[in-house]
Amino acid sequence: MAKGLTVRSLQAFAGAFVVAGFAALAADEIGASSAVLAHIASPAASTQVTPVVGDLPDVAIEAADGTYTTFAATDGHVRIATMFYSHCPGVCPMTIDALRGIDRQLTPEQQARLSFVLLTLDPTRDSPPALRALARERGIDSSRWLLGRTSAGDARAFASAAHLQYRPLADGSIDHSATLVLVNARGRLLARASDAEDTAEFVAAVRRAVGGQ
Repeated sequence: MAKGLTVRSLQAFAGAFVVAGFAALAADEIGASSAVLAHIASPAASTQVTPVVGDLPDVAIEAADGTYTTFAATDGHVRIATMFYSHCPGVCPMTIDALRGIDRQLTPEQQARLSFVLLTLDPTRDSPPALRALARERGIDSSRWLLGRTSAGDARAFASAAHLQYRPLADGSIDHSATLVLVNARGRLLARASDAEDTAEFVAAVRRAVGGQ
């Protein structure tokens, strides 16, 4: 398992948040073509440099509802960003539970100032219908949650900037860390959680960012 939140530490990570229970495949495994992601990556995407807003790249995103946006377009809210993939057997569901645990520790006013951005590590398989199916399965129905995919190159760039470690496995799964990145409305990095020991400090940082201790 890549350095970061292992399955064991994620169980502690999720428990610390009072809950119930990443960054790309190799090019020939993950490379979503420009035809599939026409609105996300042009045929010349491999030669383009993704602009950086704040501390993270302003990647183009195809959301689960089929609409298109960018990471910068989520400005205006404090955001917790992470990466996942829909067929992940264990770490990703626990990461989603951990995010919900953080949210439950906030007041309604604080929750209104926070959004969650989850970008897939597997843009080829994680089409909008696949992401919608995951949202239904996990009961994610809030507009404050953005599940989406980027181009393969942008997924790698985002993971690198967020310090999310990963490696593809022969069975098609992805061994990855479960780092959570907290950024402010301008995209500046405020805090990062990549180990169960980080949870209390991370929650405190979230509370400060959205107003209130």
